[in-house]
Amino acid sequence: MERRQLGTTDLELSVVGLGTWVFGGRWGGAEDADSVAACHAAIDAGINWIDTADIYGQGRAEQIVGRVVKDRSEEVIVATKGGVAWELGEAGLTIWREVSGEYLRRALDRSLIALGLDCVDLYQVHWPVAGVDPADTWAALIDLQQAGKIRHIGVSNYALADLEAAAAVGPLASYQPGYHLMRREVEAAELPWCGAHGVGVVAYGPLAHGLLTGKMDASTRFAENDWRATSELFADESFPERIQVVRELERIAADRPGGVAELAVMWVLRRPEVTSAIIGARNAAQARANAALVGAPLTAEEDRAIEAVLRAHPSASRPYGHGEPPNRP
Repeated sequence: MERRQLGTTDLELSVVGLGTWVFGGRWGGAEDADSVAACHAAIDAGINWIDTADIYGQGRAEQIVGRVVKDRSEEVIVATKGGVAWELGEAGLTIWREVSGEYLRRALDRSLIALGLDCVDLYQVHWPVAGVDPADTWAALIDLQQAGKIRHIGVSNYALADLEAAAAVGPLASYQPGYHLMRREVEAAELPWCGAHGVGVVAYGPLAHGLLTGKMDASTRFAENDWRATSELFADESFPERIQVVRELERIAADRPGGVAELAVMWVLRRPEVTSAIIGARNAAQARANAALVGAPLTAEEDRAIEAVLRAHPSASRPYGHGEPPNRP
């Protein structure tokens, strides 16, 4: 599988990475044995990096990744995230954003224990928090890097102003945004900024959280424990039109072995700023199928045809939420 350099770092990432959100119980969850099998299948198929976070199952996903890395540490690059805190009380699970230096020190140590590692290849701040001085966040991260616990530092879900503020006080290796055919707002400012400043982009959600697999129709519904049940992308009045967009994209992708899913992945990878696209898998078969979505580069004809479809359906594309944690309550 093709690999690309992550920004100016020494990390060479496969153009598809394995996402582990489902390992922690989201989207209906997955059995731990299936999650472990997904990791091994992904590595066997040429995927050389795994993206996880401490909040995914409150350490569960990291522990699963740790079981795999224990045996294959020379074959896989591990990226995890911190910055979403949690508390389990009588009212259930409460989560919030927390990026103080003091908190991130504790969070990283907890992640390293879960992963069974002394150092993580890439540690990303999961969400920005308004009112927290970036200098406080970055002082801790740089200390942790100098202590040998982090190789490279990145951020996730930041807007342009957050990126600029972070880069002004510390090194920034990566940026992880949500990015797919129907979520394009980062093209206006954040992607160009990353390109200009040597920051690698690892995009999550290239298949629009399942929408761009072609397996859904206008009657598709989700379980109550699946965040898509209440996300605007799937639950608002434009969902049938998004399904129509997918049907039109399928015609454009008719000659691609992976169909519309392959088209969607290669569309994300068409951007020179993008190092890799993160795709989740709940079992080995899905991991192998995801790796196979790396196909021929997007052609100019395909690009023009895709743009024409999206222009014809403007309401299908707009920013949306997917259960983002609030600032500290």
